[in-house]
Amino acid sequence: MNIAFYPYWAAKTLLSLINVIYIMVITTFIYSHTGSVLYAAMFPLIQIITRITASFTLPLLVNHFPFSKLLIRISIAKTLIMTCIAISLNHLISQLPLLLLAVVILSFLDGWETPLLKTLTPQLVQGEDLIKANSLLSVSNQTVTIVGYAMTGFAVMNWGAAQTFWAATSLSWAVLIFMITMGSLTRNVEQPHKSAVSRKVFREGWSILWKNPSLRLITLMDIAQALTGSIWIGAVTLAFAKEALGRGEGWWGLMNSSYAAGTMLGGILALALAKRIQKHLIASMTMGSLLFSLLTVVYGLNNLPWLALVLCILMGPVHQIRDVAQQIALQNSVPLESLTKVYATHGVLIPAVMSVSIVIFGLVADQLGVRWVYLIGGVLFIVSALCSLSLNRVHRNQPIVKHTKNM
Repeated sequence: MNIAFYPYWAAKTLLSLINVIYIMVITTFIYSHTGSVLYAAMFPLIQIITRITASFTLPLLVNHFPFSKLLIRISIAKTLIMTCIAISLNHLISQLPLLLLAVVILSFLDGWETPLLKTLTPQLVQGEDLIKANSLLSVSNQTVTIVGYAMTGFAVMNWGAAQTFWAATSLSWAVLIFMITMGSLTRNVEQPHKSAVSRKVFREGWSILWKNPSLRLITLMDIAQALTGSIWIGAVTLAFAKEALGRGEGWWGLMNSSYAAGTMLGGILALALAKRIQKHLIASMTMGSLLFSLLTVVYGLNNLPWLALVLCILMGPVHQIRDVAQQIALQNSVPLESLTKVYATHGVLIPAVMSVSIVIFGLVADQLGVRWVYLIGGVLFIVSALCSLSLNRVHRNQPIVKHTKNM
């Protein structure tokens, strides 16, 4: 792999860990000092809305600033804001609007940074290495997320929110060092096409998405999967554990841990099967979607707690292989110079769809019962599989983009 991939991998892994610590500390801090669920709930809501807004503006930003310098400047701004919050966290509770303002700014920067980092993956590695890179990134993300939630909860209980937040701040400085290192190795990664017309810049990602048949089908698959994403959120899985399985919060935690373990196993399996996945991207997506649909339906109909754990473990590898293949297909469907704008468009579309699906499946669970949530989710994965079969026909007439190394 390209040498620049390793600081990139380290930076993305640490960013996942920082995000876990940041979310847990701020949520706990707001709730413990205000006693208000409403105030605590405002934090993730502000994050989602701000990140969607940032994704709208990213194409204009990319159009005016060099790629590597933009990443470093965003990282510098995030690190300085994190440091300011860490220094003044205990004093911000009396100035809650200031804390929420800092959250808005950080979320905006995250909304810019995430698509930019996603764009770098196919620029740093190609071919079979791209499968390995996406699998490594996924495994490391899942690992630090699991460890992060466990360690952060322990740290907050024993050392307090302010001290724990300093850990995230220290990691932010480490990320900045990795970003600077990566930037020095990727200075020639720029956006070659500059447009002077701002309106066209804002519309460009949507236009590419609509005009590119492969990308349009992959996006439809993403939408179908985003709709089902909400069926695995805490409230729905907890309701399933209690209503369908007759178990409590402890078993709910086991189910979440089983799925996370399965996902990590899936990442390792994707690494081992990198060559086959690369040769059979569409087959991997189709079989992955169909198997996940079957497992989801069986899960929804099941009433045996031990079988629920087994199904959660089995879902992990299936989801991971399908997700890696689909990510590669998206990256190969778009020229590198347009990839950032496409990811920015997805950064608007997918969170919006997930937000709507939370409401829809919440109503389904309340009105029809929680089992119906998973049965409908299984049907949506069949829709995803049908889209991948259509993608196979498109690829017969439209060659896949071949990315070449430009490091």
